[in-house]
Amino acid sequence: MARNSHTSETVYLKAVKSPKLHGERPSLGAAQKIAPGPAAVRAVPADLKTFTKVLGECQQLVKRAQHQIEILAGRNACLQHELIELAHKEAQARYLAYHDELTGLPNRSLLQDRFHQAMSQAERHHKPLALLMIDLDEFKCVNDKLGHASGDKLLQAVAVRLTKGIRGADTACRYGGDEFVIMLPEIDSPAIAAALAGEIGERLSEPYIIDGHEIHTAVSMGVAVYPGDGRTLEDLMKQADIAMYRAKGTGHGTFITEQPKEDVGQAVLYKPAAPKNTDRMRERDLFIHDEFARAQEQQKKHQQM
Repeated sequence: MARNSHTSETVYLKAVKSPKLHGERPSLGAAQKIAPGPAAVRAVPADLKTFTKVLGECQQLVKRAQHQIEILAGRNACLQHELIELAHKEAQARYLAYHDELTGLPNRSLLQDRFHQAMSQAERHHKPLALLMIDLDEFKCVNDKLGHASGDKLLQAVAVRLTKGIRGADTACRYGGDEFVIMLPEIDSPAIAAALAGEIGERLSEPYIIDGHEIHTAVSMGVAVYPGDGRTLEDLMKQADIAMYRAKGTGHGTFITEQPKEDVGQAVLYKPAAPKNTDRMRERDLFIHDEFARAQEQQKKHQQM
């Protein structure tokens, strides 16, 4: 008699003769005769039933887990997409915080940051830096005659010309309205800033083709040099602004001519063979040179003190 470890039933097994003792070959019938009795047969289905039940419960748990995994994977994909959008919006907000929305040039905030860096380098390397303030003469005429949309396009074209005419270390900034500022860090002498101011003035004075109209606009420029004209951005901007408005008295202006119909829409920018404001630009360059000479004298006096 033996007791089944999984059930409370007692299994009775019949003793059979061993083939080795009697020299008999076991037959198929003999194998069938040594099969368990009725009590053992009744115990096996009870174990299979329990196993099948547990297996079914495990399969259900696996299905539920897979379903939860699919839900979490979907949520994870959504969160990743939201994070990408937030990162994009953050980068865009950071860009707009330091750049002009219309022209893409650095704004006042970024100019302030770069000025502090340039000032530190100027003191470390004992080289001056210069600020150029630029104003489009009678820009209001463009807005009044052609509309603000054309005026915005003109400002964008001016910004493109400014960025093409400066070094990589320089900063061209839209200071507000039709005013622009260029910062020149670590220049060898104020004369370099004067020369660059003359080149920029000539480039900006070339005509623009905007919405089928040829626009001739002159610019007024004022220059201030660190540290002779000031040791802060506010002081330098004030001095450059004073010099710029003094330059406005030279008679520069803006005039607009309509292009022939066959030329409407063309964006060809060219320089006339004989510009009418050559003498006035020369006068302006001499004025800027005098301003730099004055700044140098102030700087020498400051060093002697």
